[in-house]
Amino acid sequence: MPTRTTKCCAALLCVYALTIASRAGAVCPDGPDEDTPASRYAISDSGEVHDTRTHLIWRRCSVGQRWAGELGCVGVIRQMNWEAAMRASPAGWRLPSKDELSTLVSAACKNPAINEEVFPDMELTKLWYWTRSESGAAAWYVAFGGGTARIGTRTQLNAVRLVRSASRAGDGHAARFVEGRKGE
Repeated sequence: MPTRTTKCCAALLCVYALTIASRAGAVCPDGPDEDTPASRYAISDSGEVHDTRTHLIWRRCSVGQRWAGELGCVGVIRQMNWEAAMRASPAGWRLPSKDELSTLVSAACKNPAINEEVFPDMELTKLWYWTRSESGAAAWYVAFGGGTARIGTRTQLNAVRLVRSASRAGDGHAARFVEGRKGE
């Protein structure tokens, strides 16, 4: 007869297996996209990514996750409506525009259509990401399953990736990014 401890361990193992199974694993039949190579990004140890082409700084992990070094992004990706997404940004961070978030799309990949070396641990069931861009009573999101921008109702539940503008003046911010360590 199974003990309470055995049942608990079996349940935890099932939850762990389902979590691993839902993690995205990009399919890139023609190899990595030339527009979003890992060399385009400078990655900090704190879980931030400096896009050297757009001069934007991104969080590697989705809202609800945190960067844990070699473990990658840990935690559960939070999905929220557009109004909550607009309020989900801590000081200095914001929801990206449709055009900004679309710069992360890797056209050569699907499920997710993003460079997973740079932005790891996305979940297959949570590939729609809000933008701050509005369209009347609706709002734009980027569907990272195929990499397209779409309009959705503000009440639907989508994930969030935060961004901020990089400093242009020599204020010391760039020193946080390891020079020459692009794409890890």
